[in-house]
Amino acid sequence: MASTSPSSLSPPKVPMELHVSNRQKLLKSLRQHLSNSSRPHHGFVLLQGGEEQTRYCTDHIELFRQESYFAYLFGVREPGFYGAIDIATGKSILFAPRLPADYAVWLGEIKPVSYFQERYMVSMVYYTDEIVQLLVDHYKGSGKPLLFLLHGLNTDSNNFSKPAEFEVLHYVHYSTFICLFPFTFRTV
Repeated sequence: MASTSPSSLSPPKVPMELHVSNRQKLLKSLRQHLSNSSRPHHGFVLLQGGEEQTRYCTDHIELFRQESYFAYLFGVREPGFYGAIDIATGKSILFAPRLPADYAVWLGEIKPVSYFQERYMVSMVYYTDEIVQLLVDHYKGSGKPLLFLLHGLNTDSNNFSKPAEFEVLHYVHYSTFICLFPFTFRTV
């Protein structure tokens, strides 16, 4: 008899509205922090999701687990994504990896960006190779964009969170912040 219960390997069903609410909580707290420190409400929170890992020198891909803070804010289950939140407007942006068409042999249908926008309830979706251009275009004429990157010591594990990394980081100004529930901020 087939089991009707979900697999223990399947993530629990979480409504995407929860992640929308989590992003709103982050924005509220960050805006309050910026106001308290007399800083303008502009820039982007930029987080990097988890990456696929292979077992040692083989091509075996380990079971993927999303980076926790990224999962909390965006709910994305696939590897290779970035997420941004525009502090001024509250718009949320996902950056999906641009996969070659021949990946469909292994992955099935390669989803368009519109699929991720609808599935994850974000304002916009672009490809990861468009991050820098989007940020530069957004701040055209007003200097380099300001980024808030997650970095800090997790007091539970004593491990440091890894800030988002992407090519040409020198095009932007960035500030790192520590974000631990319930969203306490300390600029570094």
